[in-house]
Amino acid sequence: MSSKKYLLPLLTLIVIILSLAAEHFDAGLITGKQQKPGKKQSIAKLNEVIQYIETFYVDEVDWDETIAGAIEGSLESLDPHSVYITPEDAMRNEENFQGKYQGIGIHFDVIDGYLTVIAVIPGSPSEKAGLQPSDKIIKINNKSAYNIGMLEVPKKLKGPKGTSVDVTIVRSGFDEPIEITIIRDEIPIYTINTFFMADEKIGYIWLSRFASTTADELENALIELERRGMERLILDLRGNGGGYLRQAVKVVGKFIYGHKKVVYTQGRLSKFDDDFFTDDFGRSIKRDYPMIVLIDHGSASASEIVAGAIQDYDRGLVVGTNSFGKGLVQNEFELNDNSRLRLTVSKYYTPSGRLIQKAYKGKDRLDYYYSNGNEENAQDSLETEAAYKDSINERPVFYTQSNRKVYGGGGITPDIEVKYESFSKSPKLTQQLLQKRIYFETASNFVDRTFLGKEDFQKFLLEFKINDRLLKKLYRTAKKRDINFTKDEFEKDIPYLKNRLKAVIARNVWDMSKYYQVLLQHDNQFKKALELFPEAVSINNKQTVKIN
Repeated sequence: MSSKKYLLPLLTLIVIILSLAAEHFDAGLITGKQQKPGKKQSIAKLNEVIQYIETFYVDEVDWDETIAGAIEGSLESLDPHSVYITPEDAMRNEENFQGKYQGIGIHFDVIDGYLTVIAVIPGSPSEKAGLQPSDKIIKINNKSAYNIGMLEVPKKLKGPKGTSVDVTIVRSGFDEPIEITIIRDEIPIYTINTFFMADEKIGYIWLSRFASTTADELENALIELERRGMERLILDLRGNGGGYLRQAVKVVGKFIYGHKKVVYTQGRLSKFDDDFFTDDFGRSIKRDYPMIVLIDHGSASASEIVAGAIQDYDRGLVVGTNSFGKGLVQNEFELNDNSRLRLTVSKYYTPSGRLIQKAYKGKDRLDYYYSNGNEENAQDSLETEAAYKDSINERPVFYTQSNRKVYGGGGITPDIEVKYESFSKSPKLTQQLLQKRIYFETASNFVDRTFLGKEDFQKFLLEFKINDRLLKKLYRTAKKRDINFTKDEFEKDIPYLKNRLKAVIARNVWDMSKYYQVLLQHDNQFKKALELFPEAVSINNKQTVKIN
């Protein structure tokens, strides 16, 4: 983001805010500190600038746009996580983390101009009304939905519980469009992508974020897996960007028993210093089976709190790649138009004293977000494992409760590094297949013609194979849709293509959780975790010393 772009709006914002503060308040009443002499002079100068803009600027100033841009520009100079949130985004964000919304309950996309049902949420009004994956919604309340924008869809389909929406759909195998009335209801937004028994003893839970329902969802999943005979657990936090601190603390309390510190915060003002313990938000639970926590560069904030505590107390084995390193704590302040100012007020530390936040000063946004601030990007260029270990050893050293070394410097460093290698060998091809929904089209045709009812998923998972005929159908569909690729590019990616197509079939026949479960069959980090429980057992047996 260019600093020049926001220079004028930034001056505008600072003048308005600070000149008002100077005219009507003593700034010391707000901060508790006396203003520095130079600050008053700066305010006066900025006030002159705003007067010149107001008096002489060639066009009328759009103050809403200017102030929004100014706020964003001013926050950009602070840190990457202090942000301005528009009223619309604030509403969507609350909905996302409250764990429910009111609507009809579908996952959708706009494909070739048609609003297409990708998946139907189980138990939702859409499922009750009979909507199916691959249905094309051509009208909403008798008005054409062709070429509808992605942002317009929620406005048309969401609404208060008990209200209705009429949709007209086109479905494969039906000669005429179908008219359906759907009664809106509360739709839960689940934070667990999938959970299942990987074998007779190992359970697996993939947690996507930390929302208001997370701890309850996790408890229900754990109870169900324990009922099925789980004696070991893989908790997958890869790609989990975080969420509510309270939920992270409650999650840790499900695996670490007693009154143990989970995380602590320190800020410039002492009122933002705090300690959080496993039993702060309810009784902690005594579970002592071995566990593995999977993390990657997408694991941030609340995910790092959980992984850091599990690691510091030797409660489980952390596997994967270095986490993101987001350890800045934001307080959200509501502004007069229902927009929000999310401002960093303190920093997170793990029980052993590790600062989770990675370095951000002097870095542009791309560098900050797409490198972990330490060694993860550099790992690819390191020629030997010894060189990588040497680079890790240059980071600050801390100790777990059993005196194992763990590393600071930003993020959580896994106990065992396992790089993700399950990606496509022809990324340009597979990205186009995703963008043009070729998997979805191929799978929908297959399901329409083959699956008359829902088969047993476990049998499907273990026995169903993508045969040559179906693979050729995928190939021909891609060619028909003008995707430019060679036969060699296609053939070298066949394992990836088969797994992705099988997953989409599973989603169309069952639900999203089964889609994720099939994808994991091609996931090298997940497969490696299944082999690492001897190490997890060894670490779990070291829980002896108390961290104060």
